[in-house]
Amino acid sequence: MVSQFQDMLMDYSDCLAYIESLSPTLEKPSLTRIAAFMACHGNLQNQYEVIHVGGTNGKGSTVALIDSIARAAKLKVGRFTGPHLLRWNERFHIDGKPISDADFARIGSHVRQLSQSFGEDNPDIGPLTWFEFLTAIAFFWFAESNVDLAVIEVGLGGRFDATNIVENVLVSVITNIDLDHTHILGNSVEEIAFEKSGIIKAGVPVVTGAVGAALGVIRERSNQLGCQLFAVAENLNGALGQKVQRDFDLCKSSLALVGSYQQTNGLLAVAAFHISGLAERVKQNSAEIVRHGFESAYWPGRLQLTSDERVILDGAHNAAGALALRVALDRLHPNSKFQFVIGCFENKNARQIVDALIRSGDRVYASQAATRRATYDKEQLAAFCTERGATATTFDSIADAFSAARHESDRFVVVTGSFATVKEVMIALGWKSVEDGSPECVKILDVQSS
Repeated sequence: MVSQFQDMLMDYSDCLAYIESLSPTLEKPSLTRIAAFMACHGNLQNQYEVIHVGGTNGKGSTVALIDSIARAAKLKVGRFTGPHLLRWNERFHIDGKPISDADFARIGSHVRQLSQSFGEDNPDIGPLTWFEFLTAIAFFWFAESNVDLAVIEVGLGGRFDATNIVENVLVSVITNIDLDHTHILGNSVEEIAFEKSGIIKAGVPVVTGAVGAALGVIRERSNQLGCQLFAVAENLNGALGQKVQRDFDLCKSSLALVGSYQQTNGLLAVAAFHISGLAERVKQNSAEIVRHGFESAYWPGRLQLTSDERVILDGAHNAAGALALRVALDRLHPNSKFQFVIGCFENKNARQIVDALIRSGDRVYASQAATRRATYDKEQLAAFCTERGATATTFDSIADAFSAARHESDRFVVVTGSFATVKEVMIALGWKSVEDGSPECVKILDVQSS
């Protein structure tokens, strides 16, 4: 076994190539394979406590805020998120630092060997698919590192997401529910809420920012499973709600993530900190912990202002995200017109995104990201923007669109429509990793360089 494992050792680039060669889950969604695989290897995902976060928009930001608050409470915290922007390592963090190339390759090699052996022993279900493989890397790394807590973001949906085999859950968080991934999750908010509420575990408290019909579905599921439900739109009057509101009100001005929607995500994070029992357990001033966590939070590509204060990066990729971005822009810079560098994936409702985001007098630079996923036709995207009263031009690449936008006026340049679009602009800015855009190591951008 040792010699077989040594033969399968990969370096970092080999590991990335192997992951990219893996297929997505193509059959009827199921947790059977990942659950059986982890059971064969000691169910490592249950060796530490977990806060599990799903929802349509804001789940990554909420994970980042919970992670930052928990680290401020002196806990050793693992974080698993997606998608990544520049490097696969971004998906895996412990104590605020991404996994090293060496550890990524080492653990990836180990999981590959185990996955292939598992596939040979279980030919009816086969080896891990690509997201299951990534999830397993996170589970193995967190267990090896003896984290106190793992804050884990749902990849897609919830009910059949590979992360949903975690059992040692302190609190389930569902940020909100809106129409996205309708080809997979359903065509109504009720159907999507049903899928996302699949992360709710019997007796485990639930925190949500959902409202309306979606909240009704989450409430019904919580009642069925005997779960305490804390809806931030409703439950801020009782003793727990007052603690949450007090800490949030004292600390909200310290929130490093800008945008009104990040205030909502911050409120969800504070609620999760309290309802999970962590706030009481750490025996420290909870407001001071929250303040430090808010100040230290960093979540790239979400209403992120670059150091020259002219470029805003936001991966809004559905209508709800686009509307939240526009509201934030109008509040930050009222009565302004903006330049948008935009590109969307083909499976998104581009017209709804444009309707939510673009206003008369804006300028749009439309293109298509260089990605394996199908992208939305740039000419049609530009036509939608023209219908909204914007001036729209198409370009051969996102980098060309961004270069033109930066040189043609002194307006803010807003890069959006997909994380693939944001990624290509980060590369055009010379960033090697998303940490290059963090407050601690932000680059001074030369407007003339591109």
